[in-house]
Amino acid sequence: MKVAIVGNGNVYNLAHSHVWKALRGVEIQATCDVIAERAERACKELGAAKCFTSVDDLLSDDEIDLVDLCVPTHEHAPLSIAALEAGKHVICEKPMARNLKEAEAMFRAADKSDKGLFIAHTRRFDRRWKKIKETIDSGRIGTPMYFRRCERSWLPFAPDSWHWDSEKSGGVLLDLGVHCVSMVTWFLGSEVKEVCAQGKMIRTEAKERKTCDLATVLLRLDGGKTAFFDVSWAFPAAYGPFYSALDLVGTGGRIEYSDKNTNPMLLVTDKLEYPRYWPLLSTDLSSFYDEMREFLRCIESDEEPVVTKEDAYEILKIVLAAEESIDKGAPVKV
Repeated sequence: MKVAIVGNGNVYNLAHSHVWKALRGVEIQATCDVIAERAERACKELGAAKCFTSVDDLLSDDEIDLVDLCVPTHEHAPLSIAALEAGKHVICEKPMARNLKEAEAMFRAADKSDKGLFIAHTRRFDRRWKKIKETIDSGRIGTPMYFRRCERSWLPFAPDSWHWDSEKSGGVLLDLGVHCVSMVTWFLGSEVKEVCAQGKMIRTEAKERKTCDLATVLLRLDGGKTAFFDVSWAFPAAYGPFYSALDLVGTGGRIEYSDKNTNPMLLVTDKLEYPRYWPLLSTDLSSFYDEMREFLRCIESDEEPVVTKEDAYEILKIVLAAEESIDKGAPVKV
């Protein structure tokens, strides 16, 4: 399998570069970035055969089988579609697209090309959350009824970064909110029916660019289930690069987990337990490795991945409903 990586910035440096170097059975054919220095550095780092600054030039290379897109959110749809039309399989970072119209165009391109389109929702591959999912499925806490989650960080990017442009990024909701929604639907196993959200602009960059860097979201699901989450780019920088926590209450027990406050997970049924889980998300690459390995397996076997493009579309739809709720100042049906 010959792979090309488009976008050699933040998520490439933090995760994808390390994973591709570790995976067996793949050959890095090319790297590509609009900043030539980054593309050249990535090319040397991965031992790639070719280096590009133009995606069009890269896609004309018939030797490339798979394109890994580590690009800004507003480029997910156009570059995915272009790669699919060029006959390449596509791995695209989350969220699937900036809006549903773009996501639907990606579906059509994938169907027409008969190539794989994989959206990288890495939380579903994180071994901590998989273990918690196993605990839920075992019935040990009964039927899960209430989900509370936070994902908070200090966004370290410059004031002119695309992240602060809501039209391009979707703000903190499309960055971190998609992770929370992915876990809501996965853990609770029910459809989201209504969303009510509030958004705030805390940091100077957010206020100047009118982009939400803090959002709180309440979701009503089938079966009387409820979920709540908050996401933030404005968490105090001194606290560390990332913080997340989970509180899940079922009819027969409760699961509590926090990255920093409790290394073990607290499981409450008819007794207290403290089963050990995985290291901090910000330092653990196993989820990215397992994710890429799953996508490669699906390409080779022509099977659907754990997180399908249909799943990614539903996650996007719910997050966009939260965005609409913020704009309207009222609940929104999904």
